[in-house]
Amino acid sequence: MGRSSTTRRGPLPHPTVRADDPHLTRFAGVLPFVHFCDTLGLPQLLSAVVPATGRTRIHAVHNVIFAFLVATVVGMERLAHMDWYQGDVVMLKMLRLSSWPVRQVFSRALAGVENSGVAALLTIITNLGLRSISGATIAVIDFDSTAIVSFGEQVGAFFGYCGKGRNRRRHYPLVASIAESRAAVHVKYRDGSGIDEDEWIAFFAETVARVRAKMPGIALSIRADAGFWSAKTCRWFLDQNIPFACSLPFQANVKLALWNATFSPVETPDRVAAEPDEDDEDDDEGLDIATIPGPQLGFDERVKVVVVRRRLHDKKAPPPGKKIPQDADSRYQAIVTSLDWDAVDVWRYYNGRGDCERVFKTGKQALGLGNLVSQQFRANEVAFLLRILAFNTDLLFQQEAEEAAVAEQRPVIQMGLKARQPRLYNLAGRLLRVHDTWVLRLPKSRKVAALWAFYDPSSMRPG
Repeated sequence: MGRSSTTRRGPLPHPTVRADDPHLTRFAGVLPFVHFCDTLGLPQLLSAVVPATGRTRIHAVHNVIFAFLVATVVGMERLAHMDWYQGDVVMLKMLRLSSWPVRQVFSRALAGVENSGVAALLTIITNLGLRSISGATIAVIDFDSTAIVSFGEQVGAFFGYCGKGRNRRRHYPLVASIAESRAAVHVKYRDGSGIDEDEWIAFFAETVARVRAKMPGIALSIRADAGFWSAKTCRWFLDQNIPFACSLPFQANVKLALWNATFSPVETPDRVAAEPDEDDEDDDEGLDIATIPGPQLGFDERVKVVVVRRRLHDKKAPPPGKKIPQDADSRYQAIVTSLDWDAVDVWRYYNGRGDCERVFKTGKQALGLGNLVSQQFRANEVAFLLRILAFNTDLLFQQEAEEAAVAEQRPVIQMGLKARQPRLYNLAGRLLRVHDTWVLRLPKSRKVAALWAFYDPSSMRPG
């Protein structure tokens, strides 16, 4: 038997390359996601976002906006990257486009959304976000903000502190997410100006109203960082009878109160089950906690402050927290709350708020959430809202795939968006017309078949 040209011996083959196959696609894995969006009625819902006059153009504006959402999930970061989808058979067939729009068409579609369209987008975000906790009787809402750094002089971009350095132009949006599923339920896209307590209290109130209108009778609690805290915020929480836990800024009265605070060590299960190792510096031996009554700091008597102290073992790797002048060898964290819980439970409950950063982490790493797409403020606003909507939709896509697999006793694949993009959405394939049906041919791989059987089992046919 003769050797083929692909064995390890001899020169490597040098095939002729022809980039002219109209049936190949680089984004075969987007089919299950688009079908899922169709079951949600998302393309039809987006038709309410665009002006009525915009539907008579060559490219229907709501189809262009839906294409932007799908391209975002696939991995598009900037409008310049839209050119990679030019001529892709799957993107054209599944998104009902006669041809792939140029960059200017996307920019005009985003900028042409009116105030009523923005309101419709916010409603869709809320509905999909709450769908992830359908049937729940209690929920925790986490509030956070992020900064989108400007690459030029975009409308509404002002100088300010953005986390990547001072004196950078930025936009400064607010996001409210549900702790149980991490889905966003409300967004306010802001310019880069400073924010005051009246504005964030109004954002709190609107978020709570949206959630309660969709899920009447649900018991809510709120967590937020120190940037949202003020005495007026505290009064609003208490007047609304909403339990809360917020990080407390270390002002002068808080630092003075630490002198009289009585700290006690936190007993963790590891420390109770086993004796601490004297040579181990990574255990919880340096973690202490104290409670300060609210009136001692000028707050309402229904409020208390939980202070966590962490010992400094390595100056090159200090623990999280603030440093105070009278104790440079420790780091402190203060949490103000109305919860009538043990101090340790309050501390652990608030630490769960750190998971809300996943919205921004996943959004910026996989959805281009930190990138501006235009000089116009409205285009950047709509792009941000569509990326949040893409985050919620993908979250539901994974959640419902897991629930269906459990119900049918099939293997469950837990995979985040960042890992799913190269393994599923950016999967190469060939879309062919066979008689009166479409067939998508994928690489021969056991892992690819298992992945596809999990996310779209109905499309798998023996053959």
